[in-house]
Amino acid sequence: MTKDKIKSAFLNAGATAVGFAVAEKIPDEEWNRFRSWLNNGCNAGMDYMNNYPDIRRNPTLLLSGAKTVISLAFSFAIPRQRNNLDGIIASYAYFPDYHKSIRKILKDTLRELFAGQTDISWRICIDSAPVLERYWAVRSGIGFRGDNGMIIVPGVGNRIFLAEILINIPIEPDAPLDKDCGHCAKCLDSCPGKALGDDGTVDCHRCISYLTIEHHGQWDDTGKAVMNTPQGKNTIFGCEKCIEVCPWNNTDSISPLHPLPEILSLTKESVKAMDKSRFRSQLGSTPIFRAGYDGIRRNIINISK
Repeated sequence: MTKDKIKSAFLNAGATAVGFAVAEKIPDEEWNRFRSWLNNGCNAGMDYMNNYPDIRRNPTLLLSGAKTVISLAFSFAIPRQRNNLDGIIASYAYFPDYHKSIRKILKDTLRELFAGQTDISWRICIDSAPVLERYWAVRSGIGFRGDNGMIIVPGVGNRIFLAEILINIPIEPDAPLDKDCGHCAKCLDSCPGKALGDDGTVDCHRCISYLTIEHHGQWDDTGKAVMNTPQGKNTIFGCEKCIEVCPWNNTDSISPLHPLPEILSLTKESVKAMDKSRFRSQLGSTPIFRAGYDGIRRNIINISK
C-alpha cells in the first residue's frame, strides 16, 4: 500500500488535509509546554486533561505496535450561517455529532484500504482519546498553530475538525510546516474574555466556549464577568470569535458534512421552551448535547437577564 494511495483515499472521502508522522514520544519542549499550561490551571474545570499523561505523551501506549500517526483535517465551513439575533451557536455544532460522522468516514476508508489484511491494526482518535492532536497536526505537516491556539491548514483555515489514526505500519513521514500565522493580533483583540495569551495558549476560565460547554454549575466571578460581555449575553453554545476574524480562513473551503436545518433555525426562545425530554430528542445527536440540559438552561437564563 503506497503512501499516495492512502492519502488519496482519505482526501476522496472528504478530508481537506492528510499528513503522516512517526509514532513516538512527544519531545520535552512540547510536552513541558502542555504541562505548564496544566500547572497554571488554564484547563479550569477540565480535570480529565491531567489523566493518562504517559499515554498522552506516547501514542505507542495507546496502540501496541503503532508505527505511524496519520493526522487529518475536515472542514466545517459552510456558506450559510445562523442569525446571531437568535442566539450564538458555534458553527461546528451545526452538524450531527462529528465524532460519529468522522469516525464512520475513517473506519469505512480504512476497511476499504486494508480489506483482508488481518495483520494491520489501527485506532481512530477524535477528541476523546488522550492525544495531543494539535501537536500531531503540526508534526505531520497538515497545518501550523495560530495565535488563537487553533491549527491553520493552508488554503483552508482553522474551521476544521482534527482526527488521528494510529496504525501499526510504517509510512514515510511528512515534514512539519515551518510557518507562523503572521501575528496580526486580530484574534487576541477580538476575544470577548481576553482568554488568549500571546504564546498561543488559552485560559479557559475566561473562554466563552469553555464557560458555555464544559463548565458545570454556576460561573465564578471571572466567568460571570466574561458572560456579561455582549458576546456572552447572546451565547447559547460555544464561541468562535477568534476564528471569525482570522484572515487565514478560506470561504471557498466547504465542509463535506451537512448542517442540520433545525440547528440553523434554532432560536433562544425555542431552546428555552424545551423540557429535558425534548432537549434529548431534538439535540441529543448534536454537539450541543455535551453541555447538558442544565448547562444550556444556565446559558439561556444568562441571555434572558
